[in-house]
Amino acid sequence: MSDGTATATARAGTEDTVPARLACVFLPAPLPREARVAFWDPDGEPLLDAADELTVVRPHGSGVRRRQVPALTLPLAEALPLLVRARHDPAAHPATACWGAAAL
Repeated sequence: MSDGTATATARAGTEDTVPARLACVFLPAPLPREARVAFWDPDGEPLLDAADELTVVRPHGSGVRRRQVPALTLPLAEALPLLVRARHDPAAHPATACWGAAAL
């Protein structure tokens, strides 16, 4: 389970290999085939090839705070194999493993 929600601002580029330790979030689109999956690091580590920016809402004390984080976004067709592999990876972020299980 992820501890944040997200929206994305797209910039050019995609990534072929995404570590399973990254959290992911589904980004719906008006046309389902245009939906994307955004991968981001909840630990705040920089992503070398991040081409997008994500606004995440995280717990902060007794409330929440928004923050911008670098993200890699992939179309569903490219994200699906990564998600399916992550569901059995012990190093996978819980959100990524969950989306991998849901993808099947």
